[in-house]
Amino acid sequence: MRTSWVRTRNQGFSLVELLTVIAIVVLIISIILPALSGARDAGRKLATAGLLDDISKASSSFKGDHQGRNPGYFSPKEMGDAENATRGMSEMENVMLELAGEDAILDAATASSVEVGPTAADTIMVDPSLIGAGKGSYFTPSGEYYIAQLRGSEQQIADQDGHAGDDESDVQMRDVVDAFGQPVLFWSADDYSMSEITESDAFMRRQSGGEPALFYWNSNAAFLQSTNLGRKGLDMTVAPDAGVNASLIGLGAVGTGTTLGGESALSLQALLGSPSAPRSGNSAMTVEDIFDSPSESSIESLYPGRAKGAFILQSAGIDGVYLSTKDKGFSTIAHETDHIDYGLNFFAGASERITDDDGKPTSRDAVSEFDDLITSGGG
Repeated sequence: MRTSWVRTRNQGFSLVELLTVIAIVVLIISIILPALSGARDAGRKLATAGLLDDISKASSSFKGDHQGRNPGYFSPKEMGDAENATRGMSEMENVMLELAGEDAILDAATASSVEVGPTAADTIMVDPSLIGAGKGSYFTPSGEYYIAQLRGSEQQIADQDGHAGDDESDVQMRDVVDAFGQPVLFWSADDYSMSEITESDAFMRRQSGGEPALFYWNSNAAFLQSTNLGRKGLDMTVAPDAGVNASLIGLGAVGTGTTLGGESALSLQALLGSPSAPRSGNSAMTVEDIFDSPSESSIESLYPGRAKGAFILQSAGIDGVYLSTKDKGFSTIAHETDHIDYGLNFFAGASERITDDDGKPTSRDAVSEFDDLITSGGG
């Protein structure tokens, strides 16, 4: 019997079918990518929170073993010296010398050591490779989160060798970075000099050497002046304004000179001050008077009587900028375009008192509206 073969013609995709498939693939990718990015950011945020918590616990343990002193080879006053604005030692470098660097401090120079310190008159010899190598360290930094910030690319502003180098091969101190690759700031309170804050200016000053303060901006000037901060390469010298990715505490906010310029001191008080200890800078009104009859000017006169803790750790968060004016939190709470007020811990806007679900007056931590991660400790 003879078999007959039927010849069939292979059918290809039409142009319309191809375009439809491509459109579906693009749609799926557009849905998946943001979800993946969001999951990745959430994971990095969680890792950063864990990192800050580990450093906080280590710092608290150090305080317990050293008569209540914060970790840091050099005192807050020394770190706030005017010379350190350009010398470039970061507070985190200082802290790591005692949390993890006991074996790294040397009696004499070696081929692998560098001379570091906030002033030329007050330096020590350090072998950076030995930081974290000792068995008695309070905190052992992971290489993933302990990275040298380069001077040549202005990741770190430093004119002294050792605090930062021009190249990764240079012998230099390293800094703790968060899971987003941005340096973590450590704010160390000078509570030996300032046991109680009785005037607004005494909470934070740009530099030490004059009237004492609880905090000094220069202790973190190495990063707050950077034009290429961290892995994201962001500029801390941009002037703050609504919708701009600019820092409320960077050089663009504080300006140049020997004092804190503009309204930057108010933002720093909001960042570091405890919402549970308001003080009035208005000689004609007490805190209770301001709460009863608020005005924009009287709200701005509120300042913190104490800090959130003996030390405060700060990560810039997902956007990579310390208290960014582009942050959604800034648009939510600010009533000015270049700063936030400590008084916003108690008021929503220029006069509306914050209340709880029962309508009773309460307070909040205003900077919690930002994506920055803040951890305080030490009492």
